[in-house]
Amino acid sequence: MDHGFWTPEDRAHWRSVATEGGAIPVVVYLGASHQELWSRVSKRNARQEDDPNSIYFAESDLIRYRSRFVAPEPGEPHIDYNGDPESVLKTLQSERARP
Repeated sequence: MDHGFWTPEDRAHWRSVATEGGAIPVVVYLGASHQELWSRVSKRNARQEDDPNSIYFAESDLIRYRSRFVAPEPGEPHIDYNGDPESVLKTLQSERARP
């Protein structure tokens, strides 16, 4: 499911919904610094005029949205993605093998 999952409460809610539906929920957190995110947004902004589906996103927008996001804490079930897809696949496989 592609969703923002911005807060621990939101993630807990959707984890519960998924579990009740028989799914095995796994949150994969892709941490990124402000500099990395702004670099990515800036590259998209540079193509904005050529893409009718794109909108301009100011750095102040990024700051505002980032202030609303609460990263997963150590006690919250999640995977910190480190760039190695195998780590995610191994976790998914072990979760699937649980009784």
